[in-house]
Amino acid sequence: MTMQCDVLIVGAGPVGLVSASMFERLGVNAIVVERRPGLHTAPQAHVISTRSLEICRAIGLDDGIIRQRGPSPIDLASVRWVDHLLGRDLGVFLFMENPERIMQMMSQTPTPTCQLSQDQFEDVLADHLADGAPVLFEHNWTGFSETADGYVSRIQKADGTMLDIESRFIVAADGAGSPVRAAIGFDMEGPDQIQSYVNVHFHANMREELKGREGALYWIMDPECEGCFIAHNIEGNWIYMKTLDPDSPRVDIDEAHYERLLRMAIGADIDIDIQSMSAWTMTAQVATGYQKDGVFLVGDSAHRFPPTGGLGMNTGFQDAFNLTWKIAMVLNGFDPKLLDTYETERRPSAAANCKQSHENFNKMTTVNDALDYDGDGVLSMSDFDQVLADPERKARVQSEVIYQSEHFSGGGLDLGVCYESSAILSDGLPPVPENPISQYIPSTVPGVRLPHCWLQKGDARVSTLDLLSLGRFMVLTFVDAGDALESRVRALSDQGYPIDLASITAEGDIRPADGQVGEIFSNDEVLIVRPDGHIGARLSVADAADKLEATLALMVGERVAA
Repeated sequence: MTMQCDVLIVGAGPVGLVSASMFERLGVNAIVVERRPGLHTAPQAHVISTRSLEICRAIGLDDGIIRQRGPSPIDLASVRWVDHLLGRDLGVFLFMENPERIMQMMSQTPTPTCQLSQDQFEDVLADHLADGAPVLFEHNWTGFSETADGYVSRIQKADGTMLDIESRFIVAADGAGSPVRAAIGFDMEGPDQIQSYVNVHFHANMREELKGREGALYWIMDPECEGCFIAHNIEGNWIYMKTLDPDSPRVDIDEAHYERLLRMAIGADIDIDIQSMSAWTMTAQVATGYQKDGVFLVGDSAHRFPPTGGLGMNTGFQDAFNLTWKIAMVLNGFDPKLLDTYETERRPSAAANCKQSHENFNKMTTVNDALDYDGDGVLSMSDFDQVLADPERKARVQSEVIYQSEHFSGGGLDLGVCYESSAILSDGLPPVPENPISQYIPSTVPGVRLPHCWLQKGDARVSTLDLLSLGRFMVLTFVDAGDALESRVRALSDQGYPIDLASITAEGDIRPADGQVGEIFSNDEVLIVRPDGHIGARLSVADAADKLEATLALMVGERVAA
């Protein structure tokens, strides 16, 4: 049996699903194959970043639907270092402690970050794809051969029969152990064994027990059961992440042993219902290559981070947003050299996120050091007793907890990505904030994401990001565009360039909703915004019409086939 498509996506995790949704809306025929019998049923990633939610918005997925499925913001108010979950607080990180900073973050996006368990997020993404690309479960990708027109992938079905899928491109979203990555000969660079864990997924309602101490994470410091609780839903859905000796050989999990540790870490006798247990090893790695001819790596197949920072899945979303429009343009006859910019643009971002995730993990030892009251290098309940009785030492612990802020606020890494490649006509460097990990400064330098500002479009309040259409370039001006520029954009559209024009002016159809537009954008500039929302070039109002066609040709090449 043989099937045909433009793009075969291997893997139906969140990055594979969002890639399929993008291709559907770009008019690209895609098929998703997944070796598992269905979507994940246990929670994994849980932080959905601002930029990932902006990407969801771009494909027509309302972030309100995602937020409704997730926990209340009040349940995510803190991260706590405790002796036991229902025991004593040793240090507390409060997300709302700096309201001014929160308000600044809220002004920089229409979709502030939220939390939702990956398994539930996959449900939302799959529902959004319901009428789009088929997702074939229990279809195991086993290899491929090259043809003159692309690839033939060999797929083993659940009953053992084989299926051939012919495609022009392959997008590997098949996870950390990616068979596709192995097949194209790429290795992973970076430490492959930082720490090992057993994840215990369990159900328990701890609403009353944790009243006033609601939090997203609880770091358990008692050395007998140290680990971390992740509150996916305080009323039902939890992960207890128990550390293991990374040098120990993998053996079957002793479920009775880990249930005992779980109950000890909770610190009180409450009803729990254990769903599953699984072992995994934390790594900090980036693939040596992201693309080989028409095969591309996205998400965990391209990079594997420590979960400290919540950057993994979100980096994968930006991979997909960068890649899918480029593949669509090549399928529509544009120069395939555009695809070479995928690795050039995305790999440095993944390397930066990988480095920061690893640093976040290493920095956490400073809290342990502050809690080691007697200085013997081993934490004990006696240490905690003495720290809590000593105001000066307790303040030192709290200071080290605040020092972990980059672990929980990576807005600069998320929104501050600046690409450099032949698809970007750079003319300078973006402003550098005091802390580029957590802080973001809006800019119109080519390479950066188009800044968000609120606009009035008729009776609707919209973001600058809402002016963009998936798969299309946007020429954006802040004065009346003029007949010459409008005529040039129409001519380019007639030639097959996916391109639109919008003008933000005080008296026009699209107006600034407040003074923010004037603070960020200049009346003298014309921005060419790429389909992934990054500014590809900026021209002056005076010569934009004359330079537009040549500028686009430099960025993405000419259309070489009808």
